[in-house]
Amino acid sequence: QMWKHWRGDTSYGMVSDADGKELFRHSMPDEEDEANVETLEKRYPGAMPYFFSQDPDYATVKERVGKQCATGEEATGVATIDIACETLKVAEYLV
Repeated sequence: QMWKHWRGDTSYGMVSDADGKELFRHSMPDEEDEANVETLEKRYPGAMPYFFSQDPDYATVKERVGKQCATGEEATGVATIDIACETLKVAEYLV
């Protein structure tokens, strides 16, 4: 089982087994990201909060894709369009 919950600017997710025993839990932003979120909120007031918590990930993706455009080197760790389409199929199945 999986569940996801949003409270304010924080997203929580949990995975449990069939008996309801928690196997994994994650929240975003985590403690490590909080300081970066506060800095970005001051720098970009009014922006959507999820941009702040995911800022390091966006920077990584932009860097890898930019490098691929400039050099032709594969952007490792970045989903392709085919992977994105397959992921949407899974999401539609789960709904």
